Amino acid sequence: MIVVALVVLALGLATAPLARSGAVARPPLAAHVPGQPVWVRPTPPFRFRVWAIAAALSVLLTAVAIAVQPAFQVAAAFFGLGILGVITAIFRRYRSGCEEVRAAVEAYAPRLAMPYAGKAGHHIGMWSPWIDRTGIPWVVVARTPALFEQLAAMYPETPIVQGRIPATVTGALYPHGATTNTEFIEASPGATHVFLGHGDSDKPLSASERVLHYDVVAVAGQAAIDRFAAAGLEVPAEKIRVIGRPQTEGITTGAQRMPKRPTVLYAPTWRHADDTLNVSSLAVAERIVQALLDRGCTVVFRRHFAGQNHVDAEAMIVRVNRMLAADAEATGRPHRFGTAAMDEPLIEAFNSVDAMVSDISGIVVDFMASLKPLVMYAAQADDPDAFRAAHPTAQAAYVVDRHLTQLDSALDAALGKDPLAAARRERADHYLGTDRAEPARRFIDLLEELGR
Repeated sequence: MIVVALVVLALGLATAPLARSGAVARPPLAAHVPGQPVWVRPTPPFRFRVWAIAAALSVLLTAVAIAVQPAFQVAAAFFGLGILGVITAIFRRYRSGCEEVRAAVEAYAPRLAMPYAGKAGHHIGMWSPWIDRTGIPWVVVARTPALFEQLAAMYPETPIVQGRIPATVTGALYPHGATTNTEFIEASPGATHVFLGHGDSDKPLSASERVLHYDVVAVAGQAAIDRFAAAGLEVPAEKIRVIGRPQTEGITTGAQRMPKRPTVLYAPTWRHADDTLNVSSLAVAERIVQALLDRGCTVVFRRHFAGQNHVDAEAMIVRVNRMLAADAEATGRPHRFGTAAMDEPLIEAFNSVDAMVSDISGIVVDFMASLKPLVMYAAQADDPDAFRAAHPTAQAAYVVDRHLTQLDSALDAALGKDPLAAARRERADHYLGTDRAEPARRFIDLLEELGR
């Protein structure tokens, strides 16, 4: 009987290698990949120490039975074997699940990837609708596990992996200019790496030398090419690909006449922590909004998604929201602000307004497609003409200096006779191209070339 008990106990202890192999198994971090088992977690349900504790208790229980209750020694050994067998089976199933996740990613075989090393995550959504439209299998590649978790929650229907770009990928699209993107590029020399960015604007980063790391630099129009040259950045012509702005798809042009009670979008950019680098109008937002209210305007106040750590800017946003809420209650004007304004698709916001007030921002270029009046705030400038010379997006805008000296005259012109209407059309052609009937066509053409 003792021999039988010891043999059974030995069989239980012999499961150690199988249990350990399951305990150390890890699946590739992946989410929403077709065929992927959803039950597989990033780590096993428990650690190998659980098996070790069970093994120690099995040995102890069998030894006690042999010494004290010999009649139960075989039963004790079988009990230990059963417990160790169950734990080992769980570990083996987990290991099998890890392999299933890996197999699902390999079977999916994405042709396009969007490597991402940013923070906010929203940049992906700026381009994903048109990638989805092509039907080409694609995947987001998060640089870190923490970013993977964030993106998996943000994009519940988009395949996402973490780490390296899959070997099947032929085209990698970068919506954010993080310096760590070079890690993706260096690790995947077989793919074509395309810099997309997340907006066309006169901000310094729009002409950063970082674009030279990529095989292809996608730009909206001639203005972006001119911006590189003005910054002394020599981007080889063969690297540049003009794709327009698919994000302008669905934007309608404005009416010929301004209504007596116009609706105006106020969309300030985020406020920089360093005031010497700030281009946002948030510091004077109350005065801008009050000037709009004084003219009987309905205001759509759409804050920027970034910059939420700036205490003064956040306090100003709260005050503006309260100002609009109070005016809506007093006048009945249907102002939109807060969550309601942020949840509204940007295209719908553009189409619902008659004019916009903004800063140096990518939203300005997209708004050009509407041909509607635009007022821009020059956060670092005293002279509107100097601001226009330095920031070509403002050449067809009514510019207000940092002291708001021209605020009244700019709003009166934009909401009145609008003498810059013809200039806006020329600027739209320069930034977005003259052929804007199908804003997404050139981007989709690029995707199909990359995904072959």
